[in-house]
Amino acid sequence: MEKYIPMLHLSVHLLKELALQGELPDMRRYIEKQIPPYPTPVEFRVSDVDHVTDESGFEGILMSEQFEILMLKHVKPPESELLWWDLKINKEEIRLAEKCYMENNFPIQPEELNEQDPFLEKFTTSPLFQPEKSRFGNYRFTFPLADLIQWYKEQNCGGEEPVLRVYGTITYKKLIAYAVLIHSPENNEDFEDYPLLETSEWVSYQDGKIIWKAQAICETHWYQFHSGKVQKFNHFEFYVWDQVRFVFHLPNRKTIKIPRKRLIEALKTCEFDEIILSRYPTSKNKEERFKDAKMKVSELKKELEEEGKEEKHQDQEIKDEAKLLIYNNEGSS
Repeated sequence: MEKYIPMLHLSVHLLKELALQGELPDMRRYIEKQIPPYPTPVEFRVSDVDHVTDESGFEGILMSEQFEILMLKHVKPPESELLWWDLKINKEEIRLAEKCYMENNFPIQPEELNEQDPFLEKFTTSPLFQPEKSRFGNYRFTFPLADLIQWYKEQNCGGEEPVLRVYGTITYKKLIAYAVLIHSPENNEDFEDYPLLETSEWVSYQDGKIIWKAQAICETHWYQFHSGKVQKFNHFEFYVWDQVRFVFHLPNRKTIKIPRKRLIEALKTCEFDEIILSRYPTSKNKEERFKDAKMKVSELKKELEEEGKEEKHQDQEIKDEAKLLIYNNEGSS
C-alpha cells in the first residue's frame, strides 16, 4: 500500500523509525531487518530519465508526438496533473559512482583494493538498475533530463526557468521513492509550501546532472561489504530499496511535445518483470506482448534508418548540383 509523505525527503533511517512506531506497517517487515554492511550512501551522477508505458500509451505518444496526462476521475489535482519519470542509470555511471565511493571512504587504499574487480554491480540489484525489465509495460522512452526540462521550459514556462521542489517521499512495501516536482514559475503560489530542491539531503540537480545519494541500492542482498572488500553469502536477504522520480506539472491538459524522430530514437523495448502493474486489457501473455513490442519497435527503427538514408541521398544530390553550378559558372567566366 502506498504512503505519501509530502514536502520531505526522509532518510532510510528516519523511515525505519517511523515503521517501528507503526506508521509504515506494510514496509516494517523489510525495513526493520538488520542487513550486513553494504555500500551506502553511494553518489550517482545521472543524465537520463525514462518513462515506461504499455501498448496503448506507446501508440498515443507516437501518434500525438507528445506526453500528456491520462485523466482519471478518482484522482484530484495536483496528483492528476503530474507526468512521472524515473532515473535511467547506465554502466558507466555505476562505474564512476564506485570510483567516487572508494575515493571518499578509502582515500589511502591498500594495493589489493586497487586491484580488485568492480564490485558495485554486485549490490545494484534493485529494479531501478534492471533496465531490461519493467512492471509497467514493454515500451521505454529515455531522454536526458536536461532536454525534457528545456522542452518544458519552452512549451510550458514561457521561456522562464522551471522550478524544482521536494515533492515528497513515497513508500511501498519495499520501495522508497524520492519525488522531485518540476513546475512553471507561474504556479509558484500553488506549490510555495513545497521546499526548493536545494534543501534535499539526498537529491540535487546541477549542470544537467541528477546527483542522487542512494542509501539502499539492493533488493536482494547476496553480499556484504567490509573494509573495502566484498564477501558472498550462502543465502540472500530481501530489503528495501530507494530511487528518485521526477514529476512534471502539466495542468489544464498541457503537454510536452517531442518530434516523432526523437521519440523513435529514444525508444527501446523491455520485458515485463515478475510483478506486472500494467492495466492494459489484453488476452496475450507477457511473452507474446514482449514479442509484439520488439517487432513494432524494430519496424520503427528501420523506418527511421530508411528516412536517414533518403535524407543523406537528397543532401548529396544538392551538393552535387551545387558543385556542378560552380563548375559551369567558372567555365563561362
